[in-house]
Amino acid sequence: MNTLSNDMLEDALTHFLTRSRFYAKIHKHSEYCGNWAIDTSGTGQIPFHLIGNGRGWLHIEGCAPKLLQTGDLVLFPRDIPHAVSNSDTPPDRKIINTPSTEKIKAPFTSILCGFYVFESDAAQLMLNDLDDILILQNARNNPATVGVGSIIEATILELENDYPGKAAALCDLARLLLLHLLRDRFAEGSATGYLAALSDPGISRALLLIHSRYNEDWSLDKLARETGMSRTSFANKFHRHVGMPAAKYLSLWRMQEATTLLKTTLKSIAQIAELCGYQSAVSFSKAYKNIMGKTPKQARSQFMKELGSL
Repeated sequence: MNTLSNDMLEDALTHFLTRSRFYAKIHKHSEYCGNWAIDTSGTGQIPFHLIGNGRGWLHIEGCAPKLLQTGDLVLFPRDIPHAVSNSDTPPDRKIINTPSTEKIKAPFTSILCGFYVFESDAAQLMLNDLDDILILQNARNNPATVGVGSIIEATILELENDYPGKAAALCDLARLLLLHLLRDRFAEGSATGYLAALSDPGISRALLLIHSRYNEDWSLDKLARETGMSRTSFANKFHRHVGMPAAKYLSLWRMQEATTLLKTTLKSIAQIAELCGYQSAVSFSKAYKNIMGKTPKQARSQFMKELGSL
């Protein structure tokens, strides 16, 4: 079982992103000229686009076109339909994601397209508190976003060169982009809900304890003492930020960890029950079905069928 290191304590956001099994996938990096349009929505993941060079227009139904230029980043936490094109006029659907046949050498636009993937459903707690569209512009010249700007500079450098390990570097840099976006939300005080919980000293401490030591018997009194807050103050603040009582959150987190163990290990139901803080396989199975809508045995059977179909 994970324990808190005496050398370097993990913060709640780090542990949350790690346990959510978060990674970035690079879909493509292409150069466009003439009439072009791209749309990577509809996968159920979190699309993002980084303008490596040139310019493009972001089109979203019901919104005015938005000019994107070199170094601008846009991502869609809820995978809403969108298009990026060469013109401020909404593109013809026929040209979306279709290679241009026009013989034009310049000007051209370089775009990096990818997806953020969270394998754990627990990630929705954080994603639900992000806007439908996150657009970061002029980050390289804005002191308030200097961290993101540096990562964008490094990403563009990778795009412009064919260094060994380029694909791996771009995936890691894309991860850093999202992390820095979240940090900036914290720094500017605009974080709300679960994001605010992850940045609040007391509540984030409680979340880290639950995330890393979820097999322990965490009562409301014990968590309150660990955060240096009164029982009532802690209970109210936790519920306000996280959207549920601490006891319910603990149960949900245990089920997420149990699901991972069911999916990725051959441990018995009894072993998983013990690892997740339950006294018996029976009590664990009952709790799992109440929260997840199926028994652990049914969940494992479904995972095995999905694996067999790959």
